[in-house]
This record gives sequence, C-alpha cells and structure tokens, in this order.
Amino acid sequence: MRSAAAPFVRRLLLALAVIAPLPVRAAAPVIPASQLCRPAIVSAESSSRLPARLLEAIAMVESGRLDKQSAQRTPWPWTINAEGEGYFFDSKAQAIAAVRALQSRGVMSIDVGCMQVNLLHHPNAFANLDQAFDPYVNARYAARYLNELYARTISWPQATGFYHSQTPELGAVYQRRVMAVWERPMQMQPIPVYNAGFAAFSRSGYVEIIQGSDHFRAFAPVNQGFAAFGRGR
Repeated sequence: MRSAAAPFVRRLLLALAVIAPLPVRAAAPVIPASQLCRPAIVSAESSSRLPARLLEAIAMVESGRLDKQSAQRTPWPWTINAEGEGYFFDSKAQAIAAVRALQSRGVMSIDVGCMQVNLLHHPNAFANLDQAFDPYVNARYAARYLNELYARTISWPQATGFYHSQTPELGAVYQRRVMAVWERPMQMQPIPVYNAGFAAFSRSGYVEIIQGSDHFRAFAPVNQGFAAFGRGR
C-alpha cells in the first residue's frame, strides 16, 4: 500500500537533486615555467619526425635559462630578443606586454617564445601574441620551419644553421653551438607531462613513464630498456 506522502517525498528528493552542488573538481596542477617548453618540444619533434633532441638543442641555445630550483639550464617560454638584447620574464603577460611596448615604438624584429621565432620574418606564424607564447604552438611552428629548411638543404646541421641565419658566417657559428648541445649525452631528468594518457614506452629517444597518478617523460637512449620505469603496453 502506497503512502500518500510518497509522491511529495519523491518530488522533494528530485528538487534537492537539482539544487545539490556539483562535486568540486580538483584544480589543475600549476606547471612551473621551467617545465613548459620541453614537453612541447618533445611533442613537436615526435609529430614532425625530427631527429630526437635536435629541436631541444636549438631551444637551449635560443632561450636556455638556468632554473634556480633544479640548478639546470632549460628553455624558457617567456623570452624575447630584440635589438640584440635577450629578456626573460616571469609570466606570459609580462612577455606580451614587453613585445607590445617594443612594437609601439617601431621595433618589429622580435624573437619570441621557447624557440625564439622572429615575428618580422615569420609574420604568418601566429594569429596573435598569445599564440606566439604558447609553448606548443611555438614549438610546432619551429618544427615545421626546420623541416622546410631540411627539405632545401638535405642536411640537419645546415638546416640548423639556416634556422638562425642564412648568412654563412652567422649560420656556421650558430650551427656549431647547437651541435655541441645536441651531441651531449642524454640526461635522465624526468619532466612532468600533464593530461596525457600513455603507459611507459620508448619512442624517439624518450621514455614515457607513469608513476601512480603522475606522468613523466624522461630522456633515454632508444635501445635502453624501460622495465624499471613502469609497465609497458
């Protein structure tokens, strides 16, 4: 036998369900600026089929900065170079404001972001400055450009020199600097990579690692086993 109060109770429960607060999602982790460029570069290298670590070597020469916390040199995303001077900023907003200030007084040749893409010589690289300082957009454009240079030169070292300058003297000096970084032994320094769902596997000289809820990308020789880092699949 149904109670006369049952329909009322059901309506009350439905009403409460509607107004009940939704579960609060945990805030996304705040990624330090020092860890923004390298995952973007690794992604661009892989998707563009570049030699492992070549784009990173270029970035180290272009925007490398000593990270005080890790005491290691790493590409820095909020970087510009204009009128022969390089500047490192603490935030994306500061870097964008600096570019706008330079442009307002007529300075157009400005290198920006992880890969120091020149806004004057690559006017169609980015839709706006926000994109220009997005590490993933910046690195993807640099990877495409490096591939274009390789298609013209059929030489990664020469393409690397052209990335900086097609003036022989300037390109040669730059090429030697990048090659010196590229040829250094790989470092086993884990780099957090967020919002990516891979199990541990080796690709292009890197290893993807899952440790509990944390996801890392580490540098390792392609032929090195990765059983110690996690379960592959």
